[in-house]
Amino acid sequence: MNFAKELNGCQDFACIFDLVKGAIEATLNKRRTGLILGLSNLPIYIGAYHGIGSNFIVMNKKLLKEVIRTSRDKRLVNSYIFHVLLHEYIHSLGFINERETQYLTYSVSAKILGENHPATQMAKYGINSIFPDITTSHFEPRDDISEIIEIIEDFERENMNYFG
Repeated sequence: MNFAKELNGCQDFACIFDLVKGAIEATLNKRRTGLILGLSNLPIYIGAYHGIGSNFIVMNKKLLKEVIRTSRDKRLVNSYIFHVLLHEYIHSLGFINERETQYLTYSVSAKILGENHPATQMAKYGINSIFPDITTSHFEPRDDISEIIEIIEDFERENMNYFG
């Protein structure tokens, strides 16, 4: 499978997440199901988070909107989403140490997408290496942060069978 080509063709979170899961299975031989994606207004310095022991990944809605606003390039937006979901999916697999998770995010991206792919560059150098115009000055004060989480429907296409 050509992961980079497939990623370019994705139109939604579910498609990108399927690629994330495939990338992890191909490189680390690990997988899990039952994850839910939510979007919420978080502080600028948090791209997303996975609560340890939970089945939630929460992505920063404001930061995602800013990535879309500054880029308008579907390839770059999909690369950003892939990068964030890959990082949080690795956490959901039990990798709690942030440094180890960052390394694995980079390593998997490089193997699956190639060293020069935007997602790999974000994993290696940070999102500002691809989106240099995103700064904290584009964000509202802290009172814009919300506890409301918008759930993305049909995020995970693979159903869990509790009685299997």
